[in-house]
Amino acid sequence: MSGPDRSLVIVAGGRSRRLGRDKPLVEVGGRTVLSRILEATADIADAVLAVREVPPFRRALAAEGWEPGAAGAESAGPPGSVALRSPEGRALLVVPDPVPDLGPLAGVASGLEAARGAICVVLAGDLPFVTPELVDRLSRELAIDADLDAVVPHARGRAQPLCAAYRREVGRLARRLVARTAASGDPSPSMMSFLERLRVRTVTAEQVKRFGDLETMVRGVDSGADLEWAAGRAARSD
Repeated sequence: MSGPDRSLVIVAGGRSRRLGRDKPLVEVGGRTVLSRILEATADIADAVLAVREVPPFRRALAAEGWEPGAAGAESAGPPGSVALRSPEGRALLVVPDPVPDLGPLAGVASGLEAARGAICVVLAGDLPFVTPELVDRLSRELAIDADLDAVVPHARGRAQPLCAAYRREVGRLARRLVARTAASGDPSPSMMSFLERLRVRTVTAEQVKRFGDLETMVRGVDSGADLEWAAGRAARSD
């Protein structure tokens, strides 16, 4: 799958309190986590990066050769969005969370709204070892079953909703949940509560073991210990 049938949404709007730095911009094996994710999803031409603040990501991507994208492309996202294009011609729309600090579902909502593909691969911005094979498996399973809203791996003892494939149309539900929270001041809706409202197929480690270790593919760099683990793994495998 490629082209307008599939989009990538990277969710990177957290404050990274435990790590103290923007997690997608830390380096693992000499490359930022964000560049690793973009490399693993290189077959997906339409990409959206949902962030808390645009400037740090715009600067980091510019340092890697990304340039301003097509004129008017920012209109697909909320105010403050920035369109970029890689040296290879890949389009990336960086969109700010309309209301900061409402949790990852807010990033999912804004990312799905800006995406063009009918199927969207949604990834947390701190996954250095996600693979093209896993991305393709998730999106392919969703594409062939019209009764599903999402395909989600189960690893590390629970569902992994920020390493999953969704139909773009479920973004309407995400936006309603986020808007309700913003209006009421209630606690932010969790990704798990969002999943409970969807028709979901779970993918297990056994089903994707030929692509690698699922627990490794879905493990993020949330802390200094995680970053140390990731550096060690990259040194062994890169």
